[in-house]
Amino acid sequence: MAYEASEIMFAAALLCKPKAADYADVDSLKEFMIKAKTEVLKNPRKVQFGNKGIEQGFVSLMDENKTDKLADMAGGISAAKAVRRYMGIGDQKEVTSYMTGNIWPREVQKFKVSAFGFEDYNSADVMVTADKKTYYGISLKKKRKSQDQSPTLINKAFDTVLTGREFDPVKEKLAKVRMEFFANVIREATTTNRPGTKEPYLILPKGQRLGTDEQIFKMSVNGPSAKKTIPVIDIKGHGILDVNDPMNQSDDRLFLHEGQDFKKTNDINISMRAFVNNKLSDKGSPLWAAFMKVLNDNVSVFSDALLNIILKTKLFKEMEAKDLGKQKFDFALVTGVGNVRGKEVSVGQSDVIGLSTTLCGLTRLDELNKRLGYEIVINEEKSEISEGAKVFLTLQKGDLPLLDLEIRYKGSFTPQPQFQATLNKKFIDFLKKECDL
Repeated sequence: MAYEASEIMFAAALLCKPKAADYADVDSLKEFMIKAKTEVLKNPRKVQFGNKGIEQGFVSLMDENKTDKLADMAGGISAAKAVRRYMGIGDQKEVTSYMTGNIWPREVQKFKVSAFGFEDYNSADVMVTADKKTYYGISLKKKRKSQDQSPTLINKAFDTVLTGREFDPVKEKLAKVRMEFFANVIREATTTNRPGTKEPYLILPKGQRLGTDEQIFKMSVNGPSAKKTIPVIDIKGHGILDVNDPMNQSDDRLFLHEGQDFKKTNDINISMRAFVNNKLSDKGSPLWAAFMKVLNDNVSVFSDALLNIILKTKLFKEMEAKDLGKQKFDFALVTGVGNVRGKEVSVGQSDVIGLSTTLCGLTRLDELNKRLGYEIVINEEKSEISEGAKVFLTLQKGDLPLLDLEIRYKGSFTPQPQFQATLNKKFIDFLKKECDL
C-alpha cells in the first residue's frame, strides 16, 4: 500500500498534543518530530496499525531532515487541533488513532464498509476515539496555504463512478461515443497533413483502408523500434501505418517514446500524440459534447451516485445496518493546512466538514430549489485556458455549484478517462451560512 505522510503526522500530533512552542520555527518542529516518532513507537495502543509492516511504512515517513515531511507535520498539527475541536474534547484529553488502509486494526474493522462498488466506501484515512464510545472517521486532505485550491476528493477511472446495473445503458453509450470519436480522429490523421508538409500524420500504403469504428479503436501496433504493443490511437510519432500487418510496422518514425522524446511528443509538427491532444483540448470537441449529453440525459441518477461516492451521503445508513452495539460513528472531511519555508513554520486553520453538515446542506438545497434538478455544465473559464486532454465541469443545482469536476486523459487514450472532483467554494460558503459550519 502507499503511505501518506500527513496521516501519521496527524495521528502523532493527536498523541503528543503540541504547543505553539513546538512549531515556533523549523528547529522546534524538527525536535517535535523526533519526539513524536519516539512516542508513536512507545504507545502501540494509542496509535494502532493493521500490522507491523504498515507501522514501519508509516513511521519511516517521519523524517525530520526532509522539508516536505516537516510541512506535512505542520499540516498534521493543524488537522489534529481542528479534530479535537470537532470532537469537543479540548487540548489535553487522550485520543486513540487507528491507521486504516488495506488492513484495518482489529478494533475498528467493524466500521469498514464495502458498498456501491467500493471496498473503501468508508474512506476514513484514520479512525479516532477519545472514549471508545464514539468513533470518528477522518478523511484527511492537506494543502500548504489556506488560499490554495480545495484538495481532490476523488481521482479514479471515470467508469468506477458508474457502478450498478442502472448505469449499464449509460456506460454502453459512453463506450460507443468514445470509440466513434477516436476512430474518427485516426481517420482524420490519415487525411490531415502535418504543418509545413504534404504528408498526413498516418500514411496508409496504397490500396489499404481502415475498417469499422470498432476495428480501428481496437487495432494495436508493434514493430522493431517499439518498446511494446500499443493501440493505434496511442501512436506518438508519424509515418506509414501498415493496416494489413499491424504488428510488424517497419516505419520507425511511428514510435516516439515519452522520456527522451518527451518534447517531440508535444510537437504538433511531428507527433500524432499532439494531434490527438489538440482534438481533446478543443472544448467544442464532439467527445466532450457527447459526454455532456449522456450525463445530462441521466443527470438524476448520475448526480445521486456522484454525491454519494464523493460526499458519502449514504454512509450513515450503511453504518445503521451494522451491529455496532452501543458504539456510535461520525465522519468528517478534514483538510490540514501547514507549510515550512526556510526557518518559518506556518500552521493554518484546518477545515472540518462533518457528514451531518453536508447532509444538512443538501437537504436545505433541496428545500430552496424544489422545482430544480441537478445539472452538469462546462466550466467555460477553466476549460478555455486549459491546453490538456481534459474538460472541466460543474455539478450544480439552481445557481449553486457543488462540485468542480475534471475529466482527463493521461497516458493512454484507450482506457476510460480519469475523473477528479473537488468541493466548490460556493458550496462550502453555503454550508457555513445554512448549516452553521
